[in-house]
Amino acid sequence: MEWSHVVRGVIETAIFSLLGIVLMGVGFFIVKLFTPFSIKKEIEEDQNVSLAIIIGAIILGISIIVASVVGAPSSQPGVNCPALMQIEKKADVKAEVPKAAK
Repeated sequence: MEWSHVVRGVIETAIFSLLGIVLMGVGFFIVKLFTPFSIKKEIEEDQNVSLAIIIGAIILGISIIVASVVGAPSSQPGVNCPALMQIEKKADVKAEVPKAAK
């Protein structure tokens, strides 16, 4: 096992995690920007449970979208996974099919 792969994986995980958190914050800020009322006041002071459920669903939806975007494979084969590049090279090699005996 090569430690360079492990370190690279940890660094990529940290970067994508931070990117996902930032994108989640931006998504929630956009939702908060377009609501004509104070979300904090409605949920905390007025105890509006239905709004809390809707905001929770919006946050879950945004997080699923962010996870899909961040976890999407690279367009270049082998960039994120050298093993995948080796598998694709092996698939390109065509095996000879023996001719049927007559």
